[in-house]
Amino acid sequence: MKPKKSDVCPVCNCKSISTGPGQDDEADISWIRCDICRQWYHNLCLPFTASRLAQLASFHCSECEETHGPSPMKRQSKRARVKIDYVALDQGETFAVDKSVHPHVPSFIAFQQVVDFSEKSPGFVDVLTSQELNKEYVFSTGLTRPVVVHNVTSETGLHLPRPRNEITVAYIAEKTGTNEPVEVMDVLSQQSESPSWSLRQWKDYFYTPESERDRIRNVISLEVSQVHGLGTNFVRPKVVTDMDLVDKVWCDVDGHGQIRPQVTVYCLMSVRGSYTDFHIDFSGTPVYYTVCHGTKTFLMYPPTPENLMLYESWCHEPQQNFIWFAEYTKRIGGKKIKPSTGFKVNLTQGDLFIIPSGWIHSVYTPDDAVIIGGNYLTLRDLPMHTTIYDIEKRTRVPSKYRFPMFNKVLWLTSWYYYNHKDEFLKDLGVDFKPVSSQDTISEPGILSPSELNDGNSQPELASACSSQYAKSGTQ
Repeated sequence: MKPKKSDVCPVCNCKSISTGPGQDDEADISWIRCDICRQWYHNLCLPFTASRLAQLASFHCSECEETHGPSPMKRQSKRARVKIDYVALDQGETFAVDKSVHPHVPSFIAFQQVVDFSEKSPGFVDVLTSQELNKEYVFSTGLTRPVVVHNVTSETGLHLPRPRNEITVAYIAEKTGTNEPVEVMDVLSQQSESPSWSLRQWKDYFYTPESERDRIRNVISLEVSQVHGLGTNFVRPKVVTDMDLVDKVWCDVDGHGQIRPQVTVYCLMSVRGSYTDFHIDFSGTPVYYTVCHGTKTFLMYPPTPENLMLYESWCHEPQQNFIWFAEYTKRIGGKKIKPSTGFKVNLTQGDLFIIPSGWIHSVYTPDDAVIIGGNYLTLRDLPMHTTIYDIEKRTRVPSKYRFPMFNKVLWLTSWYYYNHKDEFLKDLGVDFKPVSSQDTISEPGILSPSELNDGNSQPELASACSSQYAKSGTQ
């Protein structure tokens, strides 16, 4: 609140002051009034920390202290207190009581299968150099495991809009606009805050000392690809741009002026203790993920048929929030099964992480973190994309959490490769080699080079691509 009679602080004799982290203009400056003489002061001009100011019962300026004594403090109990989640209790969720930690976090931390990067071959993930991460690697391995690149460099094609240590919440808010709405996730309920927040509110929350935050909150879906100076100056890793199917096929074919789905550059901003429960990225998209600040830990399961079956069943559980997926069991065909081959991956500042299509994962934040990442579809992953899309429909995932205009992308893919049949196998990573006319299709939906060279085979090529579109159930 600003002073009623004077907007000049007697300490600095100014209306405004040099701002600290997370403050970008005069509107961010906090004031406090002496309860004796009623003079207003800038908070930052006083010899108090933010937490100390919050503990004041009333404020006495230095002049008034001489006659009225120092500022009295609020009375505090010496007993440790658990922050009770009364919102959850009111809704009957007695499982979520302590607001300082998500109830699944202790199990997450205790999970023992962890990738050991000190070993030459750590297993579970592939550790590459910046030079080794490219399209040829994806085609030769099939990208069957997540990839970690430590201390990633521009050799991957990744380009940040400014030095990594300068990509902060304050910088993101400045470039995006502090009045921009942002979806804020309440960690305990795993639901979006309502009403929505502005970036100014989020920035103020993020820079609030941990002990003074009322709840744990997280931002994981701020898309900034069109933000001037932030997303427009960011370049994704080349392996991503080389494989991105939407980049290849998108066009405004129906004349509606639609721009391509905005899923390519997200800013994720998480305070310590944030937790995102198990999920699969929309339509099973692969993900690239680079850590600008802080640390992140992933717990991951590969998309095997059994794991996906268990995941879908878990999503249908009425008490899903109270069941940790890693310990979920179900009897199928007379056999009791549970998720298998899971492991944790610890990421630190400077890491680039690639998550393959369809992987089931949860994420914990050991330290405040700022991430830039994004999603993309690929031609080679279309079977997995449509499999996950069908799971999303059966589990009634809201449309705003699915890949935007997914069916249109499938139609455009069919049309593009109908008209560019020479690119089809190349974009799948299949080498063109001399073949005989007796060659047959080796995999469902994939045409052989001889069939591609047959001018009469264009309908078959379109059918091979559009069959994935047909699976979506769209007429």
